Amino acid sequence: MSVEVIRATKDAISAVRRTLGLGSCEAPDSRFEIMRATVWSIAAPGSKAHINRVLSAALPTWQILSDRATATEETLRAELRGALSMLEDAGDLIGLSGGYWAPATARFIEIPRGAGYLLVGGVPSALLQLSCDKIQFHGPHRHLAKLPPELASLLPIEDLKSWSRLPNVSLQDWAREVNESHERQPYAPTSADAFEFYLPVKARPGAPQFKRWSEDAGNATGTLLARRRRVYGAREFRLVDVRGGRIVGACELHDVDVRRLMYALDLAGNSPVRARPLRVADQTQWLFTSELPRAEQRALAAFGTLEIPDDRPYERRWTFSRNEGLALDMLRSLGIALGQPPREERR
Repeated sequence: MSVEVIRATKDAISAVRRTLGLGSCEAPDSRFEIMRATVWSIAAPGSKAHINRVLSAALPTWQILSDRATATEETLRAELRGALSMLEDAGDLIGLSGGYWAPATARFIEIPRGAGYLLVGGVPSALLQLSCDKIQFHGPHRHLAKLPPELASLLPIEDLKSWSRLPNVSLQDWAREVNESHERQPYAPTSADAFEFYLPVKARPGAPQFKRWSEDAGNATGTLLARRRRVYGAREFRLVDVRGGRIVGACELHDVDVRRLMYALDLAGNSPVRARPLRVADQTQWLFTSELPRAEQRALAAFGTLEIPDDRPYERRWTFSRNEGLALDMLRSLGIALGQPPREERR
């Protein structure tokens, strides 16, 4: 057995990148591959890895690849811990009780319109023995333009909707199912009850969703989305039946994406949320002042990058590095009104 001694930092970085199969992956995104490889190596098949052991094992590699001499160990560990959470959202790792982690089953996610595939799961890229130029790294996501023949028969293929948990019905049909499947119970108000009602039809055109809530239902009759703040600040959302502005029936919304329901109500009230394009350097940013539903957030994160300015925490700025047309169609399906790109971009 021979041992190679590497003294120069740049040579150490190159050696680690080759071992991990990082190819063109940029330095900040390499932490995701580090965490995939670390969890995979510690958690043997059918086992799991504790977060303390994972972070301790991954830290030296991240110290090398991040190449930031002034970064503290605390900062680097926090970045790795954040990478674990993002990989869980992406479907690559599974967070278990007690602080344990395990790799998720590897599979391909087919992107519509022949736009390629996502490689999802905890298997490290280096183990797939693909040439480094076949995998494109984007944050915690891995993209492939074509399905490698040598892996096509080994890994299952899912569609984008099932992976991102997008409903298989239109937004309005989904909302109708939610409304019909939740039985309201007779409601007896108490002095402690203080509800707000989501009323997009009363909001100014294009108002962000956080400004569409009202403490007064007026003389409304029908079914409304309502919320109230409970003890210790927790928010509780309900469907309420109102008659002349008074609540006569209510039910809690468990396991329902309330944000999606808000978009359905915007669409029903012909009061769309708006997104405005901004030209930043050589890219287009889409500026929102409302959150997106969970499923769309997951899918769009695979296509682009979300930025929340420190001085404007209510803003959501999306930049799509790939599949922008597909991403914009997903936004339109929510009833979002998209502004026109800058004039020079339309030429």
